[in-house]
Amino acid sequence: MIVKNFGQKLNIDIAVALGFFDSVHIGHRAVISKAINYAKANNIKSAIITYSKNPFGVLGKNQKLIFSFEERLEKLKNLGVDIVIVQEFDQNFMQKDRLDFVHELTSHYNIKYAVCGQDYRFGKGGQGDVQFLNEYFQQNNVEFEVLDFITENHSKVSSTIIRKLIETGEIKQANNLLVEPFFISGKVTQGKGKGKLLGFPTVNLNLPVDKVKIRQGVYITKTIFEGSSYLSITNVGSKPTFLDNQENIETHILDYEGNLYNHNIKVEFYEYLRPTYTFENQEQLIAQLKADIQAAKDYFRRN
Repeated sequence: MIVKNFGQKLNIDIAVALGFFDSVHIGHRAVISKAINYAKANNIKSAIITYSKNPFGVLGKNQKLIFSFEERLEKLKNLGVDIVIVQEFDQNFMQKDRLDFVHELTSHYNIKYAVCGQDYRFGKGGQGDVQFLNEYFQQNNVEFEVLDFITENHSKVSSTIIRKLIETGEIKQANNLLVEPFFISGKVTQGKGKGKLLGFPTVNLNLPVDKVKIRQGVYITKTIFEGSSYLSITNVGSKPTFLDNQENIETHILDYEGNLYNHNIKVEFYEYLRPTYTFENQEQLIAQLKADIQAAKDYFRRN
């Protein structure tokens, strides 16, 4: 997959999907698939245009991302996108006239087909919409398609809904809309070794500052590194039993005894098990961890 900054010319024909695609959810995938299928059918390249950083910060909103830019690139590559065109969402882009944007789009890229969702907006004040695009593309001989919203339980599937599901620990419902598990990735940091002393060694990740904050508690997870996937249980948040108020991600990987310090890992979340408890003694904690591990094994045996 090729990654290009917006404005870098491409001397090839492309079918382009327009949107932020911040969570690559089921609705986003429908739009992206249209571009990919058109490109394959017409022997051209598929492309998407997305933003490299969180636009909500530029808009003055305290809204976190479901997946980082790098994580989204991985997802788009796995979907089979040929080219990602990256637009930096900043004050200059916010103030760009809608006509200037589409003129730059068609002058830099030889677009044969374009597709987006009904709610796609662009240009100063969001004045550019699908009706404007349709008229412009018709004048420039670009085939254009707008997809209807995909709904779940009579509501439009959106990143806003998915974000709320993650924040409240309803991870199974979030994963259904994402099509694949929500995950947190990063480099393993040094822990305090409490889990190892109990017989349940853990790997630790810091909570990403720019990513949606998953509900505190214990989850059934899978931990992926070096091409292998391992069943695991993960505590998100503090550890009150040890009077440790520092919030992080602490994962016990089943059937693994190696040292992953400083390695990059990915933790996929499958089901919320329970809140974080304060245990009276280590024996209670050990018994609960054993129950959590058994619950994780039973979950994957059923699924």
